[in-house]
Parts: sequence; C-alpha cells; structure tokens
Amino acid sequence: MKDKNAFHEPILFAGITLALSYLVFWGPIALFGIPAISFVSNIRGPIWATMLFLLGGCAPSLVGIILTRIHEGSQGLRSLLNRSIQFNLGMRWYAAMTLIVLLVGVAQILINSMLGSAFNYRLFLSQLPSFIPLIIAGPISEEFGWRGYLLIKLQHRWNALASSIVVGIVWGLWHLPLFYMVGTSQHELHLPFLGFVVGITAISIVMTWVNNNTNNNIWAAIFFHWIYTYVSQVNASGVTRSITYNALEYLPHILIAIAVILIWKPMNFDRTRDTRVNCCCLTKSRGCVKTPRLEKIRSHFRYGAF
Repeated sequence: MKDKNAFHEPILFAGITLALSYLVFWGPIALFGIPAISFVSNIRGPIWATMLFLLGGCAPSLVGIILTRIHEGSQGLRSLLNRSIQFNLGMRWYAAMTLIVLLVGVAQILINSMLGSAFNYRLFLSQLPSFIPLIIAGPISEEFGWRGYLLIKLQHRWNALASSIVVGIVWGLWHLPLFYMVGTSQHELHLPFLGFVVGITAISIVMTWVNNNTNNNIWAAIFFHWIYTYVSQVNASGVTRSITYNALEYLPHILIAIAVILIWKPMNFDRTRDTRVNCCCLTKSRGCVKTPRLEKIRSHFRYGAF
C-alpha cells in the first residue's frame, strides 16, 4: 500500500500555496485594482502593495521549506537547501537548458514574423536591468516549492509525466491573480491565461526531465526558470498579439515536451539511479526499470557528464 503522505502532502502544499495567493497576498490587490511593481512598465503602486506582491511571490518556496522542516526534520531541510547550491551540473546541462529556452524564444519570434509583425530585438537589451531581479522574483522565490517539494512528493505516487502535469496546473493556477493585477507582465501584456497554463505545463514536463537527470538539483530548476522567465518576458512585450498568435504562442513548448516524453519515456524521464530505486520501492507494480531503447541518446544527459 502506498504511503498516504504521498497523497496528503502535495494536497497540503497546493492548498496552502493557492490560498496564500488568492486570499492573502495577490487576490485582494487584484480585486481592488491596486497596482504593485512592474518589470515591463513604469507603473508603481504603494509600498505596502509592492510588499504584498513580493511576499506573495515567495509563497511557494516558503511553504515548501516550512513543510520540508515539519515532515522531514532538520536533515531534510539541509538536503533541500544544499541542492540549491550545487552548481556543478556539467556544461552539457547548462547548454541543454539554454538551448531549449533559445529554441522556444526564437520559435515564438518566427511565429510573430510569419504572421506579418515585426519584433524589436533591442528589447533584450532595454529589459536587461530586470534580469538580475528576476532570479529572485520567480526562480528562487518559487522553486523550493515547485521542484524542491511538490514534484518530489508527487513522484512518490505517480510517474514523471503525471507529476509534471499536476505541478504545471497548480503552478499555472497560482499565477491567476497576476492576470488581473495592474502592473504585472500578465496584465499589462494581455497574456491569455489558458495558453499560459498550457505553456507552463509543457515547461513543467521539460523541467522534470532536467530535475530527474540532475539528482533533484534545485539550482538547475532555478537556472532554467530564470532564463526562461527573462526570454518569455521580452518576447511577450515585443510580439503583436492576435487570435492566431495566441493560439500558436505555446506550440514550441508543446513540441519540446512531446520530444521529452517520446525519447525519455513518461515513467521517470530516465532519472538517476538512486531516484529510480526509490521510485521502484514505492511503486513496484508499475515498474521503474530503464529500458535499453535510446540508451545511447539518454546517456549523453546523465548528471555530471561533463
């Protein structure tokens, strides 16, 4: 019988995180139309609204850290924090993550171009001052929760694909108040919420692939989230939105996610040996033994290959 905590702990995390977003930090600001701080415009709200905005952005990581301490003790907390400072991923993983983000970004610009609209490439320079703050307002403030806690707990019960989809949906729903909050990228750039959730779920699949092949390295998630957020922000501010573009915007995300699923298989995305053993202990009947198919391709992406 599977551990009940493998089901209860993810629900507890998701419930607390969404409640903080909707009822405490972001929801009230959005409901009353109070602006906060913006990375894509000159909008500035009152300091208390900015503080609520920033604190709300830290909710996933704070909840993940607190629940880790409660459920796994000080040893579990140390392990969580240590995994965020393991920078030696190997150049291949840094290159793979950067390449994926660039492919997504270039594909979106090409879609915009094929629809007859120009793109101002100088936006990548003009928005560069937001690059450093973005590592805090997103990756660090979120990834101790999404990949550091929720994904791991879900994979104790379900396979990598199902866990990725659940993380992506919760991750997307957590952003919902931002689409109604004056000053945010989601509000000011008129991003479509449904498309955003589809895109972020596809990216969640890719990030699980990275996570499971880098020994649950949180720094890898932070780095990927960081550069992806910057490129997405610049692209969103430079494209010309239309019904057609909104329908095609996240197609590159979906295609890359499908490639991960087909090549690395939905069971575990070819996780490291220790993680596979733990998975098999929890789900013996479902099988976590790696098949030899495409082994040569997969072997190039092992943790610490370079």
